[in-house]
Amino acid sequence: MSGISEHKEQVFKDTKGLAPAANSYIKNGYYTNALPGTKPYYEYWDTERERCLYGYTYNDVTITGNHYFYLNYCPIDRSVDQELPDGTIIARRERTFPAFYDGDWKYFTSIDDCRKQNKHMTVLKARRKGYSYKAAAMLARNYFHLRNSKNYVFAGQKEYLIGDGLLSKAWDILSFVDDNTAWTQPRLRDREMHKQSGYKKNVNGALVEMGMKSQIIGVSLKDDPDKVRGKAGELIFFEEAGSFPGLLKAWEVAMPTMRQGSKTLGTMVAFGTGGTQGADFAGMEEIFYNPESYDCLAFDNIWDDGALGSVCGHFVPIYENLEGFIDDDGNSIVEEAKEFEEGNRNKKKGTNDPKAYDQYIAEHPTCPAEATLQVAGNLFDISSLQEQYNKVKANKLHAIGTAGKLYYGESNHIKFKPDGDARPVQRYPHRKEDNLEGAVVVYEGPFKNQQSQTPHNMYVLCHDPYGQNQSADASSLGAAYVIKRMNNISKPDDMIVASYVGRPHSQDEYNRNLFMLSDYYNAKIGFENDRGAVIQYARQHRKLHRLQEEFEMLDKKDLRSKNVKRQYGMHTTEARKRQGELYIRDWLNSVRSVDEDGKTTLNLHKIYDMALLQELIKFNHKGNFDRVMALMIGMYHTRELYNAEVKEILEDNSANDWFDKNYS
Repeated sequence: MSGISEHKEQVFKDTKGLAPAANSYIKNGYYTNALPGTKPYYEYWDTERERCLYGYTYNDVTITGNHYFYLNYCPIDRSVDQELPDGTIIARRERTFPAFYDGDWKYFTSIDDCRKQNKHMTVLKARRKGYSYKAAAMLARNYFHLRNSKNYVFAGQKEYLIGDGLLSKAWDILSFVDDNTAWTQPRLRDREMHKQSGYKKNVNGALVEMGMKSQIIGVSLKDDPDKVRGKAGELIFFEEAGSFPGLLKAWEVAMPTMRQGSKTLGTMVAFGTGGTQGADFAGMEEIFYNPESYDCLAFDNIWDDGALGSVCGHFVPIYENLEGFIDDDGNSIVEEAKEFEEGNRNKKKGTNDPKAYDQYIAEHPTCPAEATLQVAGNLFDISSLQEQYNKVKANKLHAIGTAGKLYYGESNHIKFKPDGDARPVQRYPHRKEDNLEGAVVVYEGPFKNQQSQTPHNMYVLCHDPYGQNQSADASSLGAAYVIKRMNNISKPDDMIVASYVGRPHSQDEYNRNLFMLSDYYNAKIGFENDRGAVIQYARQHRKLHRLQEEFEMLDKKDLRSKNVKRQYGMHTTEARKRQGELYIRDWLNSVRSVDEDGKTTLNLHKIYDMALLQELIKFNHKGNFDRVMALMIGMYHTRELYNAEVKEILEDNSANDWFDKNYS
């Protein structure tokens, strides 16, 4: 694929020679024994500067300037082995120079590729891979070696920058280089979040700023992404991008400042770790999985199941450069690392905390899909939902559903016609360029008896409408699902048999399709009644009989309406959302069957709507989840009808074997 970056796997040998300056410092306690002010002294530091700018080659292995500076001039806290008097080997933390790792070589080489290809980069990684140190090293390298450069670190919160944050690590490197090299510069500015090299000189009575005048600036955006506006830099980092409110907007605002025509004037890098709670991870995930849309370097997605042929950002799996599984030359011992991690996962499966396993795999991912799990945001079995999503995507099981159009046929009966041009909204979150018209998708046609009638109460239609006024969220979609209730007449049951999700040009068009879907399955519509125009449309078109009366919450007295009385539909309170989340969880985990090998099939294994699966995985109480809210209405609807029998049944005779075979 054109424009895709790749680094072929290779085995590195004798890599200690890539850090000649650090080796000298470790051995002697200084970099060079040449006397300050002598020609050899200046020649030494000029050579080192060239290596920090343009890279270094040793034994046919070339590292970039950033990588060279990192290995040779950036002591970090890292794990080292110590032998005790009795011969026991223990690990302890020590401030020393970084070791060469194959994963770091890929990263720094990719950063170099970004600059050459006028690209930026997004990095999704496992926890504790030292990326704050690597970012700090790159900032310090520019500070000492790129005259007049501005280098920024943006973070959602100040705590990510100082204390044990990225900027504090950069300040430590600056202090070390000032103390031990010839590159020392006085500072024009020396603040907690801003340092600038240089000095002031009196020229004809005026103080003039002189020297390198390079800067490192930290900016805490909090909830104001517009703070990045106008901050053009040689290098910009978005720290902890996985928990960065407004990351997408900040990225879009910053990009024009980094570009002049077809050329970029600097590099932006967003990096983050899996296991982030809440909705803030959505921006990082969007950029990572759509790198080309955000001017980022793209890589073949060789990690996610079913992702062959797609691209993503730079991914760092847990088994790459895992402590204890790296040889002396920095090569990852991948298979042994994977076995070790599998053992850790098995241990986590045995904990009492249902979210402990999800948290662990999100922070120690083997593929991007695991890193993007958002734990503690909802009560659902996220890992099982992710497994189902991967299965649907890899095996193209979404094709089980047939997209098409509903229309009025003979005798004004509703008919369904497959349409190859129909485009369901299959991505969550959808993007601004997506076609949001939507389409009806049928997984199983309506049951018909011998009189070609669909019984009452066999199906329910659950619907989450969208508002149309100016203040309404333009990203919101209308979402409707038809659920086949449990019954003794037609099997299989207790499943989603059809859907309609979209936002066509008018609410009337949406409601027209909604009510045709209701007629097609003879299903009453349960809906959220605090927005939309469902009741108004029903009155205008004499369809009030298709609306479900307001739920009485017969099984939950504390959820019953006290002050709000509406004839149709359901208004959602926070308490009802919390209870509805429990209903969905229990329904998803309901057992459908157990085969002879003991393999259990759950309700969630019969969901083939990829966008619904993604919403369930990412669901929280802050974001916009139209499909999940529709399903939640369906959970209340089916409970409201627990005592309602399926009526007008003569015999079991499914009318649409083509749909039924997909659920046999």
